[in-house]
Amino acid sequence: MLTVWLLVILYRILRNAGDNIIDGLFRILNSLRGVKSTSPEAWAFEFPGANLIQALLPVLIVFGVGFAVTNRPGRRALAWVERRIDRLPILGFVYSSIRQLVDALKGLGGERKFKGVAYIEYPSPGCRLLGFVTANYFDAQTSKNVTAVFMPTSPNPLTGFVVIVDDEKVTKCDMSLEEASKLIISAGLVSPMAADEQVERKA
Repeated sequence: MLTVWLLVILYRILRNAGDNIIDGLFRILNSLRGVKSTSPEAWAFEFPGANLIQALLPVLIVFGVGFAVTNRPGRRALAWVERRIDRLPILGFVYSSIRQLVDALKGLGGERKFKGVAYIEYPSPGCRLLGFVTANYFDAQTSKNVTAVFMPTSPNPLTGFVVIVDDEKVTKCDMSLEEASKLIISAGLVSPMAADEQVERKA
């Protein structure tokens, strides 16, 4: 039911986007003809199967733009546009931040993925927060080796905060990235397998 509900929402979003694109196009065409959009003589996008085309049009546009920027001329044009956007006072900051976030998400499955799962003792002794280790480096200010840990919120792991903790205060967790992600997204409802289940799986 949830899958069907998401598909319906996605269809409605694409349908509305397609309606706006096609309505704007026909409004321009009718204005060039000197005909008002409300006039009976105005052109309209109405025929069998028009609803499907209106829903597929945004998808085709996205794929077309994606295909265009994968070749050399398209990449050059995109780089030129990005340089112009980066120079804008506020929009440049927002665009660069979103671009870095997208690049980071794309690299999660490659070399830039999370290094592991760890526990951070918070907010009181005996309580532990689950996080993903993102980096290890030497802090020249404290002269200590520290670990950067991303602490996602539950059940929305796309938001959270980053804490810098001394290495000795980070407790390594044996959970895999997949098991930790399921635990966070499900708000603890989907827990890692018990020890006996892991032994049976290895056997």
